[in-house]
Amino acid sequence: MKDFKDKVLVVTGAADGIGRALALEGAQKGMKVVINDIDAEGLKETASKVQALGAECASLAGDISILKVVQDLYDLTLSTFGKVHMVVNNAGVAVSGNIWEVPLQDIDWITDINLRSHAYGMRVFLPKMIEQNEPCAMVNVASAAGLLTSPTAPMYHSTKFADVALSESTALGLQANGHHHVQMHVLCPAFVKTHIHESDKHRPERYADMSDAYYQSQAYQSGLIRSAHSVHGGIDIDSVGMTVFTSVEANNFFILTHPEVKIPAGQRVKKLLDGDNPA
Repeated sequence: MKDFKDKVLVVTGAADGIGRALALEGAQKGMKVVINDIDAEGLKETASKVQALGAECASLAGDISILKVVQDLYDLTLSTFGKVHMVVNNAGVAVSGNIWEVPLQDIDWITDINLRSHAYGMRVFLPKMIEQNEPCAMVNVASAAGLLTSPTAPMYHSTKFADVALSESTALGLQANGHHHVQMHVLCPAFVKTHIHESDKHRPERYADMSDAYYQSQAYQSGLIRSAHSVHGGIDIDSVGMTVFTSVEANNFFILTHPEVKIPAGQRVKKLLDGDNPA
């Protein structure tokens, strides 16, 4: 996909961070933009910024991990612009903590947002992209955490690894079925200056019971501090939009904000090849 002008872009998790950056990059390239987020106020701000760039914009506030919201987003896109050319499944949250300690609601919440919402987005939008028979692109925003592991966030790694596998398997499926006009990509950013460490602010009501003792524990507080420190030390978000669109133009499946992550990711694979245990 090389021509973006007047094409239709859909971005989830667009109230801030990478989602907003991609919506604005699309607007600068002359795309028509549809955005979603559970944060209604942040979504309005993104819409204003998109429109200030001269782009048409439609928005839908809602929890994208609910299938009906994904279907509503699809309906809004088609009723407003008639087609869809590029979908970015960006919505994501961060949860840290040992698997034997984190509350069950956190396991469900991070799985719903980081994986289920992306799978729903693909299931709902891909049939139309295939049917159109025009150059299209589907981008899942995973993480460098989907290419390598650490001891502090097993559920985050798990959902991001799953997102990479979902994306890669779908890329192979599109090729095997002759749908070569639909590109598949996975963005694996390392630390970027976003607000993902503040995910708790936007918990849906069904996952917002903070009475579990874990949320008052030192482990939980340490996780928040560690996440904030990592994000604040990340790269500025300004370059991410350009990185993604350049990779889509080149049809590069893996999109990396930090190419150096190939080194630890490669070391992990080498352990597998050598029969070594994780360390």
